[in-house]
Amino acid sequence: MEAGAPAVLPGLSAPACRNADPALFFPAYGLQLSHTQIAAAKELCGGCPVREECLAMAVRSDESDGIWGGTTPLERRRMRLQLARMRQGAELARAVVSGEEPQVLPGLWPAVVHSLFRMGWNAERIAAALDMTSSQVQQARAMAARSQAFLALMERHYPKDWA
Repeated sequence: MEAGAPAVLPGLSAPACRNADPALFFPAYGLQLSHTQIAAAKELCGGCPVREECLAMAVRSDESDGIWGGTTPLERRRMRLQLARMRQGAELARAVVSGEEPQVLPGLWPAVVHSLFRMGWNAERIAAALDMTSSQVQQARAMAARSQAFLALMERHYPKDWA
């Protein structure tokens, strides 16, 4: 892009990519992003003052191509999946609290563990209810914390229902 060309993301002031070659972020039609291209794009995004907004916009619009906010399409799909699991986990946690014994698959552990902690349960009680080890509860809690941080980012930029 030429200097002074419009920003890649209208409405975002001063993105780091505003003068970068769009081919860095978007491969030619039909080609995959190369590891070198991904690394270079992520490096540029790393210092961008509007990285959060860019990422939030890409996740909200389910952008399936290119590098946005320092993430690849696969990384953004994983983020959306984890956020969906967090919502599903809250429902399962309510069932656990009600005394039901729902089957909680390991992929949903972080969401259920997070919800149960928020409901006042301690790690030992959660481990017993979900047939998990103490270490698994702590790992699930750490994974949920990352998802919650991303959810907070989304809600900061799109306070209404963004999903």
